[in-house]
Amino acid sequence: MLKRLDRILGYEMKVSEFLGTLIILAIPYGIIGIVWTLTHTSHLREMHGLDVIISFLGSIVCWPVLTFSNVTMT
Repeated sequence: MLKRLDRILGYEMKVSEFLGTLIILAIPYGIIGIVWTLTHTSHLREMHGLDVIISFLGSIVCWPVLTFSNVTMT
């Protein structure tokens, strides 16, 4: 078990491979965040101007936390 873990953690990647992995992981995360935010916009109706934009982008980034808090608060 430790040999497998050491082999996985010892794998060397190029910067371009890290960026590619980041993009592959970020696209589904962002899509889910956009869908979640578009279906939960009730809090945005009370805001105006720059506050709406910042809250919308924050909801996209923080959707896992907001999903959990939405489930536990209802």
